[in-house]
Amino acid sequence: IGFGNTGNGNIGIGLTGDGQTGFGALNSGSGNIGLFNSGTDNIGIANSGDGNWGIANSGNHNTGLANAGNTNTGAFNTGLANTGIANTGNYNTGSYNTGNTNTGSFNPGNTNTGLFNLGSYNTGLANTGNINTGAFNTGNMDNGWWWRGDSQGLIGAYYAITVPEIPAFFNVAIPVDIPITISITDIEINPVTIPKISFSGLDDGIGGKVIGSIGPASVYGAQTGDPIVISFGEQPAVAINVGNPDGSTVINISGTGGLGPISIPIVDVPAAPGFGTATTSPSSGFFNAGAGSASGFANFGANNSGLWNVSNAVAGNSGYLNYGSLQSGLANFGNTISGLYNTGTVGLTSPANVSGIASIGTDLAGVLRDGPTATAFNAGLANIGAGNVGFANIGDVNLGSANIGDYNLGSGNIGDLNVGSGNLGGTNLGSGNIGNGNIGFANTGPSLTAAVRNVGFGNTGSHNVGAGNTGDGNIGFGNTGNGNIGIGLTGDGQTGFGALNSGSGNTGLFNSGTDNIGIANSGDGNWGIANSGNHNTGLANAGNTNTGAFNAGLANTGIANTGSYNTGSYNTGNTNTGSFNPGNTNTGLFNPGDANTGLANTGNSNTGVANSGNVDTGAFISGNYSNGFLWRGDYQGLITISYSSTIPEIPWHYDVNAPIEIPISGNVNEITLELFHISSIPIKVQLQQTICFLGYCTTITTTLYDGSVGGWALGPYTLLAPTTVAETIAQTFDLPGSGTLGPYTFGFTYQQSPGFFNSTTDPSSGFFNSGGGGASGLFNSAPGAVSGLANAVANSSGLGNAGGTGNSGYLNYGGLESGFANLGNTISGSFNTSTVDLTQAAFDSGIGNVGTNLSGVFNDVFVP
Repeated sequence: IGFGNTGNGNIGIGLTGDGQTGFGALNSGSGNIGLFNSGTDNIGIANSGDGNWGIANSGNHNTGLANAGNTNTGAFNTGLANTGIANTGNYNTGSYNTGNTNTGSFNPGNTNTGLFNLGSYNTGLANTGNINTGAFNTGNMDNGWWWRGDSQGLIGAYYAITVPEIPAFFNVAIPVDIPITISITDIEINPVTIPKISFSGLDDGIGGKVIGSIGPASVYGAQTGDPIVISFGEQPAVAINVGNPDGSTVINISGTGGLGPISIPIVDVPAAPGFGTATTSPSSGFFNAGAGSASGFANFGANNSGLWNVSNAVAGNSGYLNYGSLQSGLANFGNTISGLYNTGTVGLTSPANVSGIASIGTDLAGVLRDGPTATAFNAGLANIGAGNVGFANIGDVNLGSANIGDYNLGSGNIGDLNVGSGNLGGTNLGSGNIGNGNIGFANTGPSLTAAVRNVGFGNTGSHNVGAGNTGDGNIGFGNTGNGNIGIGLTGDGQTGFGALNSGSGNTGLFNSGTDNIGIANSGDGNWGIANSGNHNTGLANAGNTNTGAFNAGLANTGIANTGSYNTGSYNTGNTNTGSFNPGNTNTGLFNPGDANTGLANTGNSNTGVANSGNVDTGAFISGNYSNGFLWRGDYQGLITISYSSTIPEIPWHYDVNAPIEIPISGNVNEITLELFHISSIPIKVQLQQTICFLGYCTTITTTLYDGSVGGWALGPYTLLAPTTVAETIAQTFDLPGSGTLGPYTFGFTYQQSPGFFNSTTDPSSGFFNSGGGGASGLFNSAPGAVSGLANAVANSSGLGNAGGTGNSGYLNYGGLESGFANLGNTISGSFNTSTVDLTQAAFDSGIGNVGTNLSGVFNDVFVP
């Protein structure tokens, strides 16, 4: 009985143990802040769990009142990661939900968007079935009210153009009448004579040898010397006709076929639960897409309810604009998170266990926490750091806007512990100082180096007291040198009054530089008061070529810019049009990022307000390449228009038939070998013997035969008797076939790029931009990063700048310009015109000047 007791049977407050009565410590446990907490690391009153922020939470990491569950934001939740009141389920956004992942209240079912749904995946009111869109449906997958059955009230649409079967046929008649004649002339073989053949050397067996001759012999035709003739008779020798000569032989080739029918669907929207849903499983609601089932409006992924949530796994979200899984509430990023605009730091698949508002980290509860011991509290927009009051500060505990550093009071400071604006350094009291410990305005060291501990304004050097001194340790006005006390002294250690001006070519009082017009200028070529830089027009500019006051940078038009080429005030970045921009090339206010058009963007190339991502068009977007508001992921809010239609398989068939019957008739003549002769063949045989007597030898030749054989008359002979040809070629061809073509899918997809109607090469935000990409704003056509309206050159901001890169302001032509309607390079102010090439620095400031190295108004000649 009591508060913050740990143990059993205690009566009192803060007691530890059993059966205790009375008052113990204000907190038991460890790491608690508040009263009567008995857990660990609680902030609040009477929390008995761990890591809670609020009152009487008994669970862990809750933000609110009397949550018994874990990671809840709200009151009386007993479940996990709910945002709302008295949810006994998990991951709900709303109140009194006993189911899980509902957006709404009093839902016993799961993943509903609405009220009093007993079923699951419903969008609407009091549906007891599942996946219904409407109210009081007891069936499933219905659209409408009071349906009792399933799949009632569904609207589908189908319209198709059907082309009937396209028939095809043909019939080809080919007459066949092919006469073939072959003429062959008679073959004549010339007569042949075989000459006489002699022989000798045959052994007679009695000691001699046999010699002799055979021939000659001749083969010839009918008469001696005639050729031998092979006759083919009358010509043509061969006469054949393919087909009937009267033309009655015909080859008929016929075929039939068909293509189709062809159905071309134009509209095919099947009846399904919900309206415009494109999820892989049935969903209720409107325009949900992605994997799985869902309810609500325009969610992507599985098991979401609510509006514009994106789930990255099977587990979904409830609420609005959450990105991740197992989340409830508004615009959270991570896993197992409740509340508003919290960010987990362990990825999308590991539980972050964060509840509350705008906290960053893991195992956190409360408001604006950045880890266990730090805070992310800032009063203002687009601050990076903690404890800032203002806009677009980068650092901690700044009071003002666009400071880069810590503990600054003012705006546009780069450094720490400055009181004032536009200081580049630390512990300065005043504005436009470069260096540390200066009190006053526009104090700087030589050549824009750091000055130390000046008191006054427009001093160049350190430890000066006064105005317009050049050197160190001077007291007074317009002194040049060191350790002088007085006015207009030149040298070191002087006391008294010197000339009204030191230096040369000065007009006015207490100028210590050269060619100045005004009072207490310590630089060269200035027009105004207390300028310590060169070619400035205005008051206490420590930089060069500025038009305005307290500018420490180069070629600014405005007040207290520590950056360069800015049009506006308190810009610590470069080439901005607007004020309080720590980043570069911004058009607007309080932008720590680069190339933004709008207000308080910490990312780059955004068009809108307080976007921490890149290339976003809208407001409060922490993702990238998105259009809209509060998006946490990338490529969200982009319009996709897709249309496709599938022509089903198209049947086809054919059948080709050709019966062929072709007669072949004709004659082949007789072939004869006519009469030919073989002449008689003479034959002579002799015997030679050698006889020796008493040393005398002689040869005796004896003729044994001397006669002839033959001749012969041969032929005529028939080589081929006359032949009649009478044949018929018969063959039937039948070739059938069938099949299908397709299916064929046609259509188009339009995927919107970041922004609206941009045509840049790389992504841009804004409207109607063209060129290279990385742009923000409207109607820009630059080849690179640019912000503003209708700029034609890269790295520029403002309106209608062209000619070269690095411009801010309005209607400037050239490069590195600020202000309005200037022509040239390195110019600030308005209506100034350089007389050198656009690539050369003119160093002009002021109004209406023509030439180079000019300040002031309406100078039209160079002042040497």
